[in-house]
Amino acid sequence: MLAQRYVFVECSLAELPQFHWNKSLGLVIDAPLEAETDVQRIIHGCRAVPKINPGITFLVDQLARQYMVRAHALGAETIIPRPLQESTVFTVIDDMLVRARKDIWSSQFGAEAAGLVAGTDVLENLFQFAVSGTKLTQYELYDRGDTVIDTLADTGLGRWVEAVKAHHSQTFRHSLLVTGVAVGFGQHLGMRRDDLRRLAVSGLVHDIGKAAIPLSLLEKPGALTKDEVAIVRQHTTLGRDILLRQGGFTPEMIDVVTHHHEMLDGSGYPDGLAGNDIKDLVRVVTISDIFAALIEQRAYKLPMPNEVAYAHLSKMEGKLDMSLVDAFRPIAMETRLAA
Repeated sequence: MLAQRYVFVECSLAELPQFHWNKSLGLVIDAPLEAETDVQRIIHGCRAVPKINPGITFLVDQLARQYMVRAHALGAETIIPRPLQESTVFTVIDDMLVRARKDIWSSQFGAEAAGLVAGTDVLENLFQFAVSGTKLTQYELYDRGDTVIDTLADTGLGRWVEAVKAHHSQTFRHSLLVTGVAVGFGQHLGMRRDDLRRLAVSGLVHDIGKAAIPLSLLEKPGALTKDEVAIVRQHTTLGRDILLRQGGFTPEMIDVVTHHHEMLDGSGYPDGLAGNDIKDLVRVVTISDIFAALIEQRAYKLPMPNEVAYAHLSKMEGKLDMSLVDAFRPIAMETRLAA
């Protein structure tokens, strides 16, 4: 189950004291808690483990009070009962890793950390909102969008991209990258604050429909099959439906979520829009989205160099707004990106 999504190290309790710990690593303990001897083995095994920011998760056979008390006494921050459910395990470990990323960002990237943490918080809230149906409106996201804008203004796009690489989730990493590229592009164009805010929220929310796509596809370590591509493409209409069902999002934002894969020649999806039916905000997000995907490293592909990625955009005449592509050149060529 873990191997589907994470890189991890497995060891016995006896080996744990010799393990060289990074304080930002999380620890998952799968060991019996039925007898005092079991508890002592765990205490001995964990004695050399430093205080770790993401915390410790225990797997237990059942949510009986005696096991929960013992696990918490041993430092458990989270407890996962058997039988193990993939969604529960992934949610708990993702939460551990998000906290680890925030610690890494704060210690290594300084000024960039505020914007990255704000962006990650937005994505966490959005995906939770999409899954659980809790209320969240576009306007509630604006303060976090402002933090992203200010961070990019202070540090520049290149440092933002470098820091984004630390995120463990391919889906979150891509949304943060698209947001940074779109806002950086808007700042280069001299857009007003309100327009930059719309760009920031657009970048963060554009892939919200992926909350309804199986994680096994979103985080698949290899290229998708034709059938899998068709499923992932549904994220545009799924995202639209999520925002419409919940309310509180403007038609413009719903347009971005639904149509950021449309092309000016009508060859895009899901509605085959063409020409003036594709609005300016969507056009900017589409360019940012394509460029981000090209320069990203995936398990099945290497990142494309900036100049090659921009050349790819330049060859999409008829599909993309070439006046915007021309204006995008300094962002692609002068800002050193290596996502």
